[in-house]
Amino acid sequence: MSDSAQDNIQWYAQTLRDWFLKHGRKLPWREAPTPYEVWVSELMLQQTQVVTVLPYYARWLERFPTVEALARADISEVLQLWAGLGYYRRARFLHEGAQIITQQFGGNFPTDIKELKKIRGIGSYTAGAIASFAFHQNTAAIDGNVERVMARFFGISGDLSRGKTRQALEATANAVAACGHASDTNQAMMDLGTSACAKIAHCESCPLSQRCFALKHGLTESLPEKKTPPQKSQEFRACLILTEPDGNCLIARRRSDLLLGGLWEFPMITLSKDSPDPEAAVRLPRHHLWDAALSNIPQHWKYSGHQVSHIFTHIKMTVLIDTAHCESLAPLLKLQTETYDAFDTASLKDLADTHAISTLMKKLARAATARQPQPKLPI
Repeated sequence: MSDSAQDNIQWYAQTLRDWFLKHGRKLPWREAPTPYEVWVSELMLQQTQVVTVLPYYARWLERFPTVEALARADISEVLQLWAGLGYYRRARFLHEGAQIITQQFGGNFPTDIKELKKIRGIGSYTAGAIASFAFHQNTAAIDGNVERVMARFFGISGDLSRGKTRQALEATANAVAACGHASDTNQAMMDLGTSACAKIAHCESCPLSQRCFALKHGLTESLPEKKTPPQKSQEFRACLILTEPDGNCLIARRRSDLLLGGLWEFPMITLSKDSPDPEAAVRLPRHHLWDAALSNIPQHWKYSGHQVSHIFTHIKMTVLIDTAHCESLAPLLKLQTETYDAFDTASLKDLADTHAISTLMKKLARAATARQPQPKLPI
């Protein structure tokens, strides 16, 4: 590395730290954090904004203050506490990882990055975050915000996730961390990436503007190079809200290896995927499908006319709501299907308090109780 390049890196690191010490965000997981607190916060922050995470983080630490407390918990309670944050695999990673840390490491997080990465739910970024934030090691922690700040400042072009471009990014990040105080500089880049150096740059308020490559060459809108987002597929499902005279309804728990695994929902069937004729889903005689999916389905059922749409990472899902009534749900509670490993009954109004359910399920429950007309397909 040339003297000028090293000087630029040192200027970058020092400027970031000076800025962070004055303007860094005050967040609960930054106050003398333990490795456990860093780990929990980082997994919660994946694909989720800070303002959303804050109340979840507080509730989580109140219920599971230590890694041992989390390891002892039942997965159903973990998922229920996580409900609403989405990407439920993160909660399962935390639970499984806590058991590994407790059983294999005596409840202590290893300080070596390679050992950290052996734990369920800890990848390269999270390992770097724990090492730098909790153990104060001078190591890089590269997330999306760090990628954006570094690509613009140092003029790193190409696909930042692979090949020589990734190698150049990591080498530069490691050189910045080696300047010292990596905990501050890593968090400074994360904060800057959500403010002055967000997707739409506000260079007038950026402490790095004096030497920024992208600003100098008019490339703030083109760096980092944008990836083509994956096209969302469409999926049409139907759910059955099957109730007893007392108002309790049938719910089913999805198998752990499926999307939304371990969460409870009204029994669902898939009507079509990427259907060229979405209205065909409405015309399907769905009672025959329900008869095949669950035994002893009563004949007193109807289409509700309601539907709910929800967007997952790569799927736009539309769920049509059917309703049915029966004298007793007891005969169905011992069922197991290819999709569900357990069945239960619950009150619609108390569902979110008694069972771990997804945001989609909350929408379906609201639609079922509101009974307001929904738009007709196609969406």
